[in-house]
Amino acid sequence: MSPSIPSEQSMNRLLQATEEQLYEQLGIRARAIAANPAVAGSFEPDVTYDGATMGALDDVREYGRRLFRRWNREAYKLACSADDSTDRKKLLDAFGGGEATVAAVLSGLLVAHLGLAPALAGILAALVLKHFFRPAYEEFCGLWLEKLPKQ
Repeated sequence: MSPSIPSEQSMNRLLQATEEQLYEQLGIRARAIAANPAVAGSFEPDVTYDGATMGALDDVREYGRRLFRRWNREAYKLACSADDSTDRKKLLDAFGGGEATVAAVLSGLLVAHLGLAPALAGILAALVLKHFFRPAYEEFCGLWLEKLPKQ
Protein backbone atom coordinates (compact mmCIF):
# COMPACT_ATOMS: atom_id res chain seq x y z
CA MET A 1 0.00 0.00 0.00
CA SER A 2 1.27 3.45 -0.88
CA PRO A 3 2.34 5.69 2.01
CA SER A 4 -0.03 8.32 0.57
CA ILE A 5 -3.10 6.38 1.71
CA PRO A 6 -3.90 4.87 5.10
CA SER A 7 -3.86 1.14 5.69
CA GLU A 8 -7.09 -0.79 5.41
CA GLN A 9 -6.55 -1.87 9.02
CA SER A 10 -6.48 1.78 10.06
CA MET A 11 -9.63 2.49 8.05
CA ASN A 12 -11.39 -0.54 9.53
CA ARG A 13 -10.78 0.85 13.02
CA LEU A 14 -12.30 4.18 11.98
CA LEU A 15 -15.24 2.50 10.28
CA GLN A 16 -16.03 0.63 13.51
CA ALA A 17 -16.41 3.92 15.38
CA THR A 18 -19.76 5.64 15.73
CA GLU A 19 -20.42 8.88 13.89
CA GLU A 20 -20.25 10.75 17.21
CA GLN A 21 -16.84 9.23 17.94
CA LEU A 22 -15.65 10.24 14.46
CA TYR A 23 -16.84 13.83 14.86
CA GLU A 24 -15.10 13.91 18.22
CA GLN A 25 -11.89 12.51 16.75
CA LEU A 26 -12.07 14.97 13.84
CA GLY A 27 -12.35 17.86 16.30
CA ILE A 28 -9.56 16.50 18.50
CA ARG A 29 -7.21 16.04 15.57
CA ALA A 30 -8.01 19.47 14.13
CA ARG A 31 -7.34 21.12 17.48
CA ALA A 32 -4.14 19.11 17.88
CA ILE A 33 -2.99 20.27 14.42
CA ALA A 34 -3.66 23.88 15.40
CA ALA A 35 -1.41 23.42 18.44
CA ASN A 36 1.25 21.38 16.63
CA PRO A 37 1.17 21.41 12.78
CA ALA A 38 3.55 18.41 12.63
CA VAL A 39 0.59 16.22 13.69
CA ALA A 40 -1.11 16.88 10.34
CA GLY A 41 1.18 14.63 8.31
CA SER A 42 0.13 11.29 9.77
CA PHE A 43 -2.98 9.29 8.92
CA GLU A 44 -2.82 7.92 12.48
CA PRO A 45 -1.50 10.74 14.67
CA ASP A 46 -0.85 9.98 18.31
CA VAL A 47 -3.18 12.59 19.80
CA THR A 48 -5.65 12.46 22.65
CA TYR A 49 -8.26 14.80 24.02
CA ASP A 50 -6.89 17.42 26.39
CA GLY A 51 -9.64 19.52 27.93
CA ALA A 52 -7.19 22.12 29.21
CA THR A 53 -5.99 23.03 25.70
CA MET A 54 -8.90 21.89 23.49
CA GLY A 55 -11.91 23.07 25.48
CA ALA A 56 -15.09 21.21 26.37
CA LEU A 57 -15.51 17.84 24.66
CA ASP A 58 -18.99 18.79 23.39
CA ASP A 59 -17.47 21.86 21.71
CA VAL A 60 -14.70 19.74 20.19
CA ARG A 61 -17.29 17.29 18.82
CA GLU A 62 -19.38 20.15 17.37
CA TYR A 63 -16.24 21.57 15.78
CA GLY A 64 -15.71 18.16 14.15
CA ARG A 65 -19.29 18.27 12.80
CA ARG A 66 -18.71 21.71 11.33
CA LEU A 67 -15.48 20.55 9.71
CA PHE A 68 -17.29 17.56 8.19
CA ARG A 69 -20.05 19.79 6.79
CA ARG A 70 -17.41 22.08 5.30
CA TRP A 71 -15.39 19.30 3.64
CA ASN A 72 -18.33 17.09 2.70
CA ARG A 73 -19.15 19.14 -0.43
CA GLU A 74 -15.52 19.12 -1.54
CA ALA A 75 -15.31 15.36 -1.02
CA TYR A 76 -18.45 14.94 -3.13
CA LYS A 77 -16.99 17.01 -5.96
CA LEU A 78 -13.84 14.94 -5.85
CA ALA A 79 -15.57 11.56 -5.77
CA CYS A 80 -18.54 12.24 -8.03
CA SER A 81 -17.55 15.13 -10.29
CA ALA A 82 -13.82 14.60 -10.70
CA ASP A 83 -12.44 15.36 -14.14
CA ASP A 84 -9.38 13.18 -13.62
CA SER A 85 -10.51 9.83 -15.00
CA THR A 86 -7.46 8.04 -13.52
CA ASP A 87 -8.44 8.99 -9.99
CA ARG A 88 -12.12 8.28 -10.64
CA LYS A 89 -11.11 4.81 -11.91
CA LYS A 90 -9.02 4.20 -8.75
CA LEU A 91 -12.00 5.06 -6.61
CA LEU A 92 -14.42 2.93 -8.63
CA ASP A 93 -11.98 0.01 -8.61
CA ALA A 94 -11.73 0.31 -4.81
CA PHE A 95 -15.43 -0.58 -4.48
CA GLY A 96 -14.49 -4.15 -5.40
CA GLY A 97 -12.26 -4.33 -2.33
CA GLY A 98 -14.84 -3.35 0.24
CA GLU A 99 -15.57 -0.45 2.51
CA ALA A 100 -12.09 -0.08 4.05
CA THR A 101 -10.46 -0.05 0.62
CA VAL A 102 -12.83 2.64 -0.62
CA ALA A 103 -12.20 4.72 2.49
CA ALA A 104 -8.42 4.34 2.14
CA VAL A 105 -8.44 5.38 -1.52
CA LEU A 106 -10.82 8.28 -0.85
CA SER A 107 -8.53 9.43 1.98
CA GLY A 108 -5.55 9.48 -0.35
CA LEU A 109 -7.51 11.44 -2.96
CA LEU A 110 -8.63 13.98 -0.34
CA VAL A 111 -5.00 14.57 0.57
CA ALA A 112 -3.71 14.66 -3.02
CA HIS A 113 -6.43 16.80 -4.58
CA LEU A 114 -7.79 18.94 -1.77
CA GLY A 115 -4.66 19.29 0.33
CA LEU A 116 -6.49 17.93 3.36
CA ALA A 117 -4.20 16.89 6.20
CA PRO A 118 -3.80 13.10 6.36
CA ALA A 119 -4.73 13.29 10.05
CA LEU A 120 -8.20 14.51 9.01
CA ALA A 121 -8.66 12.76 5.65
CA GLY A 122 -9.18 9.26 7.04
CA ILE A 123 -11.87 10.42 9.42
CA LEU A 124 -13.62 12.42 6.70
CA ALA A 125 -13.57 9.38 4.41
CA ALA A 126 -14.99 7.16 7.18
CA LEU A 127 -17.81 9.64 7.80
CA VAL A 128 -18.60 9.86 4.09
CA LEU A 129 -18.87 6.08 3.90
CA LYS A 130 -21.03 5.90 7.02
CA HIS A 131 -23.37 8.58 5.62
CA PHE A 132 -23.60 7.41 2.02
CA PHE A 133 -22.01 4.04 1.26
CA ARG A 134 -23.69 1.96 3.95
CA PRO A 135 -27.22 3.33 3.44
CA ALA A 136 -26.96 2.83 -0.32
CA TYR A 137 -25.69 -0.72 0.17
CA GLU A 138 -28.50 -1.48 2.61
CA GLU A 139 -31.10 -0.10 0.18
CA PHE A 140 -29.57 -2.16 -2.60
CA CYS A 141 -29.83 -5.33 -0.53
CA GLY A 142 -33.36 -4.47 0.59
CA LEU A 143 -34.51 -3.94 -2.99
CA TRP A 144 -32.78 -7.14 -4.07
CA LEU A 145 -34.52 -9.05 -1.30
CA GLU A 146 -37.89 -7.68 -2.43
CA LYS A 147 -37.21 -8.94 -5.97
CA LEU A 148 -36.24 -12.46 -4.93
CA PRO A 149 -38.84 -15.12 -5.69
CA LYS A 150 -40.94 -15.96 -2.65
CA GLN A 151 -40.22 -19.37 -1.11
